[in-house]
Amino acid sequence: MTTTERGQAQGALKGLQVLEFGQYIPGPMLGMLLSDQGADVIKVERPGGDPARSEPAFATWNRGKRSVVLDLKTPEGQAAAVGLAKRADVVIENYRPGVADRLGIGYDTLSKGNPGLLYCSIPGFGEESRHRNERGWEGIVSASTGVYQHIDGNDEPLFLPLPTASTFAAIVASVSVAMALLARDRTGKGQRIEVPMHSAMFSAIGRHLVKLYDISPPDLFDLPRNVMSHQYKCADGRYIQSHGMYLRFASQLMTAAGRPEWIEDLEDLYGAEVAPETVAMWKDRFEKMFLERTAQEWEDAIAESKGAGATCKTIDEWLVHEHAIAGKMVIEIDDAQYGRMKQPGVQVRLRGTPGAVQGRAPKLGEHTSEVLAELNNGSAPSATPKAGNENIMSALEGVRVLDLCIVLAGPTCGRTLAEFGADVIKIDDPSRPYDMSGNIDVNRGKRSIQINLKTKEGLEVFYKLLETADVVVENNRKSSLERLGISYEQVSKRKPAIVYASLNAFGYDGPWSERPGWEQLAQATSGMQVRRGGRDSAPKLLPYPMNDYGTGLMGAYAVALALHERNRTGKGQSVDSGLALTAGLLQSPYFLDFKGYQRDEPEGLGVRGFSARSRLYAASDGWMFFHCPDNGAWDRLVQLSEFAGLASDGDDDALTQSLTQILAAKPRGEWEKLVNPTGVSVIANRTVDEFRDDADVRKAGLIVGRDHPGMGNADHLGSVAKLSETPMRVGRPTPVLGAETDQILSEAGYTGEQIEALKLSGAVVQHQT
Repeated sequence: MTTTERGQAQGALKGLQVLEFGQYIPGPMLGMLLSDQGADVIKVERPGGDPARSEPAFATWNRGKRSVVLDLKTPEGQAAAVGLAKRADVVIENYRPGVADRLGIGYDTLSKGNPGLLYCSIPGFGEESRHRNERGWEGIVSASTGVYQHIDGNDEPLFLPLPTASTFAAIVASVSVAMALLARDRTGKGQRIEVPMHSAMFSAIGRHLVKLYDISPPDLFDLPRNVMSHQYKCADGRYIQSHGMYLRFASQLMTAAGRPEWIEDLEDLYGAEVAPETVAMWKDRFEKMFLERTAQEWEDAIAESKGAGATCKTIDEWLVHEHAIAGKMVIEIDDAQYGRMKQPGVQVRLRGTPGAVQGRAPKLGEHTSEVLAELNNGSAPSATPKAGNENIMSALEGVRVLDLCIVLAGPTCGRTLAEFGADVIKIDDPSRPYDMSGNIDVNRGKRSIQINLKTKEGLEVFYKLLETADVVVENNRKSSLERLGISYEQVSKRKPAIVYASLNAFGYDGPWSERPGWEQLAQATSGMQVRRGGRDSAPKLLPYPMNDYGTGLMGAYAVALALHERNRTGKGQSVDSGLALTAGLLQSPYFLDFKGYQRDEPEGLGVRGFSARSRLYAASDGWMFFHCPDNGAWDRLVQLSEFAGLASDGDDDALTQSLTQILAAKPRGEWEKLVNPTGVSVIANRTVDEFRDDADVRKAGLIVGRDHPGMGNADHLGSVAKLSETPMRVGRPTPVLGAETDQILSEAGYTGEQIEALKLSGAVVQHQT
């Protein structure tokens, strides 16, 4: 796909007016996600332009927008901004708290002239944080949320060059804006939304926040997690990421390997606690086995046997891969500065009202005259009409969801819909293995029923529940759903207005669309693992399952867009996304190519940052992140006696050595007090265990501790976005699987006698307390 100048908008957000005061990554990426679904995004830039214009990825983050230059420090600039805001549906800003107010574009000011305005702020830190008024630089937020971890026994933390905090802030904000738009469809009211980067990162941490205080359940996934799901070196020196958390994958991998004699022994170890020496024995077997073929030969053989595995590729290989191109994970834009340019494709796919990249990124101020002329002559479109007058507490109040998902991405979508007020019924297979920590993480706020959909009676129960459902969410392969009789085509024949969301590993377009996959495979094939481990070393996983959680959230975004469209047309549709699509979004600074581009990105286990002025350093009491944003801040820093004599330019390695010696002399807290007032930012590099019980984290509700049925007291993720009129909710504690089977069936109209008959037939299971 090649996109040039701005085209005709299409998508569920066609007609939506967005005014973006975004800079760097989070605000502009949110604007991009809205533009890709049809919104008209006007990017307001300072006279010198967005500082990120120096980055090639600016062309991605700002594609499809119009650029207007306004000096918000002048009365004329402020007046023009206020005038544009009166006609906007959404305003985006990612300044520090208070800056927008000082510039005359704060929520209180703009909402007076436009009560239906959805105003989204993306600061670095939330209201409860002691860092609230500090700049939320990517490295600073990532260090404070456990992104830079120690791996493989290394006594130094490993830097991650991906803008994960900025990306998750944009993702969570896109969900929040879409949900607020849904609420406005019904109430006619605007509201204020705040998504701090620090808070949004907790969505990416996910199951790593779960802590069980009263029980220690056995690890029934020991062998698949440590043997089946692992990177193995192959005959050509490259690595394959194998996977297979469920029983059937053992036979599929052994079939691919030509080792049928190992199948029974492997299968006996699934769902059981396995001795460490047994795990080590199988690990040794697998290491020797994978050395027998090249990585590509293994990938092909595993795919042929319908198993799970992918070669650990570089990002350059993925950018030209047949599936990435056919699946439109990689698209081409004719950019004004870089020419023909590869970029990430549209992340979520609405099949009834598909989005599209509207055009290249604008030149600085390219549309100033056009937009101001529209404003001055009254020809600019007014904000989208707001028709409803309902009184609701949650954006999805009255919406019912059937959640058929497993693992993380799909259930995260369902959980997010529950957080915004939907009644989510989680449908589980009674025979599927049970992961207690994962269940707590992604299934709170839902009700649980166990249905055997492979039985005639179980299928009838599903279709009975469908009668009152608005949304179905699933993350199975399309062919398996067709065999069960619950594919979108089959379901929509019964209920045309249904919104049917599908999430998988490799997306629903292209030759890999039917391949099974997990987080590790998306990281492997998209270049993430190779970057983290280094091209000449073993590949390494990201610190958190970010593709899973990002895809689940984007699934919720797609559902909200489809429901918004249904509010206008009454029509349902299918929507979908995949982990490999999210991988492109997370890698946006590097997920690009153009003629003359020189790829020079930090990779490998020795990476501690981008440069001497933005990297991890050891203080006297632990590691911290040090970030100097500009020369002005550096000049103020070197006025301090501790830093006197440091050069502002010159050899980066020499400066790193000098700063290493200086910063080792004091503890992190002292450096924060001394350095931060200069404009250089310093913050402690911390792990989840180190910030789990922080008073500001608990007060903000980012980690919540409470009792869960059958599991006792447990910590888990709380709410990460604030909406003034329809706030997120943590929801009820995570239910035991099948805890509400009787209740849900009764609500659906089944009599007590019919429910007992369904249980006796094996079609449903009710958990017995």
